[in-house]
Amino acid sequence: MKKFAKLFTAAIVLAAASFSAWALDARIVSVNGKVEIQNGGSAWKAAKSGDVLKKGTTISTGFKSSATIKIDDTVVKLDSMTRVTIEKLASNSSKTQSDLYLNNGKVTADVKKTAGKKVDFKVSSAASTASVRGTSFTFYANGTIKTTSGLVSKGPGKKVPQIAVSDEADEFIPEDGESNALTETKDVSGAREIPVSEGQTSTTDQLSGIHSSPQEENSRKRNPDFGHGTESISEREHGTSLAPEKTTEDPAQKTTKDGTLEINIRIGNGE
Repeated sequence: MKKFAKLFTAAIVLAAASFSAWALDARIVSVNGKVEIQNGGSAWKAAKSGDVLKKGTTISTGFKSSATIKIDDTVVKLDSMTRVTIEKLASNSSKTQSDLYLNNGKVTADVKKTAGKKVDFKVSSAASTASVRGTSFTFYANGTIKTTSGLVSKGPGKKVPQIAVSDEADEFIPEDGESNALTETKDVSGAREIPVSEGQTSTTDQLSGIHSSPQEENSRKRNPDFGHGTESISEREHGTSLAPEKTTEDPAQKTTKDGTLEINIRIGNGE
């Protein structure tokens, strides 16, 4: 009986250990120009290669400056004039979770699948959220997403986060394996969102907040007047173009206007 109790206790300890979370290894691997970091509400300080990053740390790059950070096996490059806050860094025996918030600027991420673990990587801004696994992509604070490989699940943006004290992982656990064009977005983010696959782009309208699909982006390339920003929200949702209609002018009819007086002159031998 005592032996059974010991075995039962050991099983509980192992189970608890497998689901307990710990912080991911995150650090700066290179800096170019003026790069600063801030931990919580502390003063800004110059960043240097090798600096360890914690949840709540903000990284800021100046004009003509850049930085590269590494979170576990994922590499994130910060462009100039970019500010990113680390919202979450957590890992357990089966999953890694990294959440970044892009206040402004642009980041390029190469998300690598950790051996034997599921990967949950998100970048959010006020305009949109990108959820990925095993994906390379570029994310702009204005909501634009360009996917280099894999699949991005594009969802709504959110306000600047209040960093939680806990590092516990979310309830949603992404499916195993690398993502591709056939992967459903609900397997990546837990919701049915806009899929942005390899070689595709999605933008976000800054006035309405509507996210374009890659198909709409292709339509804009073929027809520059499609969705040029002057149409109403309802027309934009239906892909309506409000480009001026082309009319054929009657060469036999000329119109002149002077104030409120309109004069029509007919040239020719009309009946």
